[in-house]
Amino acid sequence: MSPENSPIRAKGLLLRLYQTASPILVGLANHLASFSTKLETGVKGRQGLMERLAHKASAVRGGIWFHVTSVGEYEQARPIIDAIKALPDAPPVMVTHFSPSGYDFALKRPCADVHEYLPFDHPDHMERLVQMWQPRLLVFVKFDCWPNQVLAAVRHQVPVFLLAGSLQPKSSRLHPMAKAMFREIFNHFTHIGVCTPDDAQRFVEELGVSCPVSVTGDTRVEQVILRFEAARDGTTATELKKLGGRLLILGSTWPPDEKLWLPILPELLNQFPDLKVVLTPHEPLPHRLAALEKRLNREKIVHTRLSQLMASGASVHLETRIILVDSIGVLAEIYRSGHLAYVGGSFTTGVHNTMEPAVATMPVMFGPRIQNAEEAGLLVSRQAGFVLNTPEEALAQAGRLLSDEKLLKETGLLARQVVLDQRGATERSLHTIEPYLKSSWRENHAT
Repeated sequence: MSPENSPIRAKGLLLRLYQTASPILVGLANHLASFSTKLETGVKGRQGLMERLAHKASAVRGGIWFHVTSVGEYEQARPIIDAIKALPDAPPVMVTHFSPSGYDFALKRPCADVHEYLPFDHPDHMERLVQMWQPRLLVFVKFDCWPNQVLAAVRHQVPVFLLAGSLQPKSSRLHPMAKAMFREIFNHFTHIGVCTPDDAQRFVEELGVSCPVSVTGDTRVEQVILRFEAARDGTTATELKKLGGRLLILGSTWPPDEKLWLPILPELLNQFPDLKVVLTPHEPLPHRLAALEKRLNREKIVHTRLSQLMASGASVHLETRIILVDSIGVLAEIYRSGHLAYVGGSFTTGVHNTMEPAVATMPVMFGPRIQNAEEAGLLVSRQAGFVLNTPEEALAQAGRLLSDEKLLKETGLLARQVVLDQRGATERSLHTIEPYLKSSWRENHAT
């Protein structure tokens, strides 16, 4: 075996163990697929994958390889990819996806020359993929990087980057048992670009990486601002505004979020006669909508579905106090009509997108699990975001803001500024990788 094709020797025990055990883990994933719908979908989606990747190799060889985990990371990658594609003589761009949801989302909104699943992290598969594609650089987005993928790229002298990177205070990467392995992996990177100074501090001081780290920002900001501007003349926001009064937007709610708000909505609506609530379930499935309507009927709260409002016009529903959103893809526009927002997900896996309501000049409330979102922490630190744990806290915080119109507006402006302060992340990210965009696979190997 030639030196170029010989494995890079891991120094740490955990990384050596991972390299040894990863083929077993890949095989185990195939056997466990029947116990998880998501895993089963991912396994089925990877059937024949290596043949598909080989078939596409000639079209993308020497291009820029992005890897993203799911939808959120793809949204962060898209502005950078668009900027690359706009360059003269732009190289091919290929994106690999780990999760089925992210892969399906990207197929409906493609921005690269190739969108495909990433093979499970088997050393032979990663070695073969790097040899087939011969990328001029490999870019990870946010945090999802696979050891064998990194080592295969480095073995072939492919520069490796992390952009819009994140390292949360309670990340498993900082666990004493795992820290040395992740430090060793990240030290193979050419450069790490992170969202916030706090992320940079954790990479450098807590994880102890020695490769260059800089604050490039969160590239989702540009996407959020573009969507906000695109919703300027949207019919949904226009119709909601015709209802008059003020709107509390409960966005992307799961059942635990609804348990926070449903007990106090009657009192809140009674306290503020001009207030209307737009309740937007994360998954507006028929049984979810029916259960919510049953609860609202029991509370004798006048409500209607958004589809009914749009069909008959706001003037028919002026007595409505709660609008139940029964469609998807309209939340960014709905935020445009609001005055105060709550973002769901923060009692389950983690808070959803808090930048969309913030850029719409609204104070933003959420539950306790916000470690997945740097911008939520920024909102809290600037007193434009508020963590809620109980219905009593939700009633008190919403009441405090709605009772003081000046406070409501000033807090909303603070929230918007948190988003606007992060503009330029795409330009900074592109500047980080730009010196490597024109180099080829052969030039990398000649150094």
